[in-house]
Amino acid sequence: MADAARKFLDRWYAYVENHDPALLEALVAEDAMISSPAFYKPKSSKPYVLAILNAVIEGFEDFTYTKEWVDGNEIILEFNSRIGETKLKGIDRITVNEAGQIAHIEVLIRPLNGLIALAEHVKNTLAKDAAA
Repeated sequence: MADAARKFLDRWYAYVENHDPALLEALVAEDAMISSPAFYKPKSSKPYVLAILNAVIEGFEDFTYTKEWVDGNEIILEFNSRIGETKLKGIDRITVNEAGQIAHIEVLIRPLNGLIALAEHVKNTLAKDAAA
């Protein structure tokens, strides 16, 4: 496993466990991109990636990573979670740059009702944050 990937994973798991936005800030590269299951094309900008990831982690309940695959600076993390009563399963596919930061994260979610519940939560969270 690449040193950047291992260092990243240790810090990523700390962020997921503590939900601390300051931990995430250090994990995301300035030119990071996110591929969301809600959009076909990736979106980029550190502030956008931070807003989406913080909204997602805020909405997840009983979140657990179940498997981890690492190939150089490419990481795949499989997870289970729920939003309210809706259970979901997903994969985070993360590319880490040499500084140990997210260069790209692609999120895949199933089933469809889990994706819809997550998209609604993120939409509502971002709207609430914009109004504040």
